[in-house]
Amino acid sequence: MLRAALAPSERLTHAVPAVGCTLVLTTRRLLVIREGSAFRPKSGVRDWPLDPSLDVRTGLVRHRSGSLIIRHGREMTSVFVPSEEWAAAVQLIGALRSRTRRARADGHSGGA
Repeated sequence: MLRAALAPSERLTHAVPAVGCTLVLTTRRLLVIREGSAFRPKSGVRDWPLDPSLDVRTGLVRHRSGSLIIRHGREMTSVFVPSEEWAAAVQLIGALRSRTRRARADGHSGGA
């Protein structure tokens, strides 16, 4: 499913297993690839461009998982990451923030 979701020039840089999905950062987008077909959108893939309006925040790590809140404009999505993957999720967020800062400095160009 991931391979089908990527554009030909797009490169995967980070992938973090989460509860019921995988959080993926590419050179152009952040994606949540859901497991199973019962999730919306029906493709099971949600994506956001790496632009300055994309914000990902960490929540508390409790009961062996931590929450991430993905916000883009008025849209908000939650992802839960197992505690053993938390360090990888924090690294992904750091890379995402670096790229969105770069997009802001480039005049809101939409990614790296």
